Amino acid sequence: MSILIVGADRIGAIIPRLEEMGATRITHWSARNSKAAKNTIPSHVEAVLFFTDFLHHTAARALKNQAKQLGIPAVYSRRNWSELADQFQRIAS
Repeated sequence: MSILIVGADRIGAIIPRLEEMGATRITHWSARNSKAAKNTIPSHVEAVLFFTDFLHHTAARALKNQAKQLGIPAVYSRRNWSELADQFQRIAS
C-alpha cells in the first residue's frame, strides 16, 4: 500500500511500524505552510494519513478535498502510534 503522510516534521519512528502493517511506499509532506495546499496528491497514493499536530489548516482542507474527490481513504490522527494503529488497520485491510 502506498501512503501519503501530510503533517508532522519527523516521522522516522512511525515508518517501520507502517511498513510492518503493509505500507510499501511512503511519501511525506510536512505541510507547515499554506504552499502545501497547491500540491497534488500523486496517482500512486492509496491512502492519506493526516497528522493534525503540525498541519496548516488551508493545506489540510485542500488535500482533504482532493482525497475525497479521488476516493482515497484518509486517516486523521495526532502523531501518536496508539491512536493511529487502529485507524490505519481499518483502511489497510
